[in-house]
Amino acid sequence: MKNLLLLFALSLINQYLSAQPCLNSQSSIDIHGNNIQARILNGGDLFTDLANGQFLPNPDPNSFENPSTIFAAGIWLGGIDPGGNLKLATVDYRSNLKFDYTPGPLDENGTTNVFNCSNWDRHFRVTGDQIAAFRAALPLTTSELITQFRDIAGWPALGNPFFADVWGYDLPFSTQGLASFHDEDNNGSYDPLSGDYPVVELRGIPAFVPAEIIWSVFNDQNGGGPHSASGGKALQAEIQLTVWAFNCQDEPVLNNTIFTSHKIINRASEPTDSTTFGIWVDIDLGCYLDDYLGCNPSLNTMYAYNQDAVDGQPGNTCLGVPTFSDAPPVQSITFLSHPLSTFIAPSGSGGNPPPATTDPTSPYEIYNYMTGSWRDGTPLTYGGNGYGGNTPTSHLFPSDPANSSGWSMCTANLAFGDRRMLGTTNLGQMLPGQIEYFNTAWAFHPNPSLPCGIGTTFSDVNTIVNLYNNDFEGVCGPLKAPSLPADSLQLFPNPTSGSALLRYGSLRPVSLRAFDAAGRMVLEKTNNFEKQETVIETATFAAGIYVLQIVTEQGTATKKLTVVR
Repeated sequence: MKNLLLLFALSLINQYLSAQPCLNSQSSIDIHGNNIQARILNGGDLFTDLANGQFLPNPDPNSFENPSTIFAAGIWLGGIDPGGNLKLATVDYRSNLKFDYTPGPLDENGTTNVFNCSNWDRHFRVTGDQIAAFRAALPLTTSELITQFRDIAGWPALGNPFFADVWGYDLPFSTQGLASFHDEDNNGSYDPLSGDYPVVELRGIPAFVPAEIIWSVFNDQNGGGPHSASGGKALQAEIQLTVWAFNCQDEPVLNNTIFTSHKIINRASEPTDSTTFGIWVDIDLGCYLDDYLGCNPSLNTMYAYNQDAVDGQPGNTCLGVPTFSDAPPVQSITFLSHPLSTFIAPSGSGGNPPPATTDPTSPYEIYNYMTGSWRDGTPLTYGGNGYGGNTPTSHLFPSDPANSSGWSMCTANLAFGDRRMLGTTNLGQMLPGQIEYFNTAWAFHPNPSLPCGIGTTFSDVNTIVNLYNNDFEGVCGPLKAPSLPADSLQLFPNPTSGSALLRYGSLRPVSLRAFDAAGRMVLEKTNNFEKQETVIETATFAAGIYVLQIVTEQGTATKKLTVVR
């Protein structure tokens, strides 16, 4: 009887907790696979810690005041249900704990609960070097896999038999899939012991392995919780986010770029009409008071550049905000998979803008912005600040700022102020179960010809677009590096009872690992390599034979090291 009462009580508790709305996401992680360090969150937002911008070009690891080019960014989704009601999910600053997105996937009914949201409030990260080392170490036992390659063992790919062992909860079964993977045995299910491994795989583009991959999943159903940021009705959308970076010596533009892919799944039982996807950005090139914005519709790109030659207002100061001083870069955001249907530049503070051009405060004002008008419904117009003119347009400030006869913020001579940008694309009707991939490139471009000059921005974007359109063919990757002969490395003394010197000469190492005879990793080094050689300390090694694996930009080499006592 007592056991029955206990089970009944637990059932009531579970039902009560399952009915609670999901909580605000807390997870965040930095990607730093190339020249950019950027913060990734799990609530639809990007590149912020909710207090400071966290899109940092060439950050100084010894400084606590690295300037950022973006203060905050995120995705906006909107549409109309069959009853004519507005569906809306947006994000800005999570001010006053207001949010529309929470972590985790949705079930086939388009719902979730507080347990699911809590479990999935995390990011999954793997590097290309880890994948290369994993493939070199095969075959592995289950214990070796989980111990040595935990990120690969716990990758959230469909059917992963080790996921619950790593994370403590089960994967859902999803006919639309989860995180992408290379399927070595083509059975549709992820199993690293069979040679499967994480990849980036986009619709229509063959899978590839970059320098770093981060994956997360979130939704706007929120366990039935309200959309406190936008005030709109939930779309019941599941969004799987993949973020990646390349690190290529022969493609320097890629080293200044981060890519995102938002895989959007309509989990509602009804279609959504007039669906619009938007990228909202609070652009701050260091100082937030002196940025100009523009777009290049033919490149599906929106961008920001400094209003004058010096970053700051006044001078190179900005009320305590770190600035780029006299070298502020250009920041571009390029739509890779969809057209830039509209570009609009809402105003924040400063410059005394018309009230209808400032931040929206209601659901329909947000949707007006998303569908190409000002917040009061007034059409965008060509010339001046884009408000109140006679010629309708879909894109504000579409001219090169260096073109004195075109329309840009530079030729309009707009006042200093804090500005946002919103680029949108029209998806039309989204049917139940429909999937859309929205792929974006976020790049910085150093040394523009300020004022009113954006340097190599357009040619850089052309390079990025062409690489994407050609499936990143020929782009460097950790798995493309050839195996190097053992004599590429010199190791002495060998055997050793103390330290050993590994000499790699002109090779440029990116990682060094040592494995014992049982396959356990006993040493890992992934940065701060000395020129031509490095010292391996073996004080914690037991006597025995170890395999050293060094991954370099030129290839991968292995060497055996004997430790005696």
